[in-house]
Amino acid sequence: MARPAFRNLRGYSLDPGFSTRLDTASFNEVTYRIPFEDLEPGPIGEYVEIVDFDPASKCWYEPVDLNRVEVASQAGLAPSEGNPQFHQQFVYAVAMKTIWHFERALGRKIVWYPRYARSRAKNAGSRLREEYVGRLRLHPHALRDANAYYDPDKKAVLFGYFAAADQIEGANYPGGLVCTCLSPDIVAHEMTHAILDSIHHRYMEDTNADVAAFHEGFSDIVALLQRFTFLELVEHQLYLSGGRLDRYTVFGELATQFGQALKGNRGALRSMIGEWDAKGKWHKREPDPADYANNIEAHDRGAVLVATVFDAFQRLYTHRTADLFRIASNGTGQLPEGSISRDLVHRLALEARDIAGHLLHICIRALDYCPPHDISFGDYLRALITADLDIAPEDETGYRIALIEAFRARGIFPNRVSTLSVESLAWSPPDLPKVEQKIIHQLAETMKPLIMKLIETVDRKQIYELSREARRQIHKLFNAQAFAGPEWERFLNKLGLTSLPVSKMFGRLAKPIAFYKDGKRNNDYVPKVEVHTVRAALRSGRENRQIEQVLVTLTQSVTADIGLDGETRLMTFRGGSSLIFKLGDLNTIDLVIQKNIRSHARFESQRDYLLGESEAAPASISPYVDDDRPWHLNFNLLHRH
Repeated sequence: MARPAFRNLRGYSLDPGFSTRLDTASFNEVTYRIPFEDLEPGPIGEYVEIVDFDPASKCWYEPVDLNRVEVASQAGLAPSEGNPQFHQQFVYAVAMKTIWHFERALGRKIVWYPRYARSRAKNAGSRLREEYVGRLRLHPHALRDANAYYDPDKKAVLFGYFAAADQIEGANYPGGLVCTCLSPDIVAHEMTHAILDSIHHRYMEDTNADVAAFHEGFSDIVALLQRFTFLELVEHQLYLSGGRLDRYTVFGELATQFGQALKGNRGALRSMIGEWDAKGKWHKREPDPADYANNIEAHDRGAVLVATVFDAFQRLYTHRTADLFRIASNGTGQLPEGSISRDLVHRLALEARDIAGHLLHICIRALDYCPPHDISFGDYLRALITADLDIAPEDETGYRIALIEAFRARGIFPNRVSTLSVESLAWSPPDLPKVEQKIIHQLAETMKPLIMKLIETVDRKQIYELSREARRQIHKLFNAQAFAGPEWERFLNKLGLTSLPVSKMFGRLAKPIAFYKDGKRNNDYVPKVEVHTVRAALRSGRENRQIEQVLVTLTQSVTADIGLDGETRLMTFRGGSSLIFKLGDLNTIDLVIQKNIRSHARFESQRDYLLGESEAAPASISPYVDDDRPWHLNFNLLHRH
């Protein structure tokens, strides 16, 4: 018998409370269609492992076996707020759906960021060894708290549960149990944090006001756009709104039941496109060019990014469906008030689903076109435009223009561009003379044998091991003594790197800076080049175009004392780039997306942000981990409500 391609599992399209309302129950219970894989009870698969221990109750819940005939034959267990085994099934279904979207968009397998542990080897000292992480652990009932978060050290996502406030609001039972693991928005959001960490681990370092906001906003974008995959949900909401997205729909809200369960009736946890006034009337939020500048807190600024992408979606939807409205209204484009044709609703829903799917994949694919650290919203706009230009050069449907319009409407602009045209925003290929091309040729010869093996395997552990070996060889090449002199320095500068000692990195401006290495003051060292990733990607896009690429990220880091009034406070400052090669021509770098380590202006900007001297949130209220690591994001603190 042929192995099935997909596994069907029942679940919720929105929060479970929508199943207890007559107007929403019909579309809230849906079927998730995810790639089939062999599972152990848990479920435990290739990518994730559901571990259902409840520490607050000191209780293990029996793991669900999705291979049992009576379970598999009915598309899994029936949705239930009171059945822990359904909770396990649902977390698994949403997690795998999210992973599937990322793999389709990126054109490669997701490999979790490795774990670092103390080496057991003799004479290893404090050296850490890198360990492959095969599965992310998901804990449906990990804490009795109104919280859920990704823990990068445990390589796990922990979901909480809590008693709703003693108030009548929405579909909640006053004082009843609310499980965050039953919100598809929350599960998708936390999974996206974990996947983003596997792609850009340095985005865990809070170096500017956009970094935490990007983690939050991007995770919400994925959760929001994934909703549109459920056609019955889209049809229902468009029918109620008369086919318009500028009226109230659930699409502009995330984690509604969770927010309503909190004390004080916060409403939806996130509300991007509108809000309710004191009289219970909904108002659309109009874009404001001051939105970006006026919102600094991570969730608030992240919501600006979500609203921006949703605004682009609305613009595309309005543009793509204008002909349908004209046909249905005898040419006026304005439908009469009241119910609209079910046939029209179906056609509009198909358009909305397709637009959301393409936009979701554009947003995900852009991650490979971002710098390896210190991300800003302006960088992300340039990444969106460049990534889409690569895969869909014609853009007959206007995705790039819609994105540019939406970012401009909320005052989000990148640095160092002359205009907001597609040509100005797209990252440019580097200009390398012949002597620098020779260095690239050596790099290509180093990578080629391992890259060929990378594209031939689908085994995630082999991908990790081959990538690690490629990183080791490239690291050896860049840190060898074979290259030197001004030509080598010019080449490294184009990659955001340097061959100069730290005392000369900023020229005369470096003189008053106290640099450190291994905990001791040292102004003479040259920072080592680190190779963070080597990946192969085979992508396809909406214009049926396929591209094959190799992605390499290089960084350097220095440590400097930024303390005031004689107090020592060390800051890690990084530079480097994301390099993109064509798989068929590794001798040519297509793109270099860099953050230059020799930028004194960026050094000062990061220092001012961390000291609380910029207009962004001061460091004292930033979501830092309370340990000796340099300003890492802590999602446990960031997600507390």
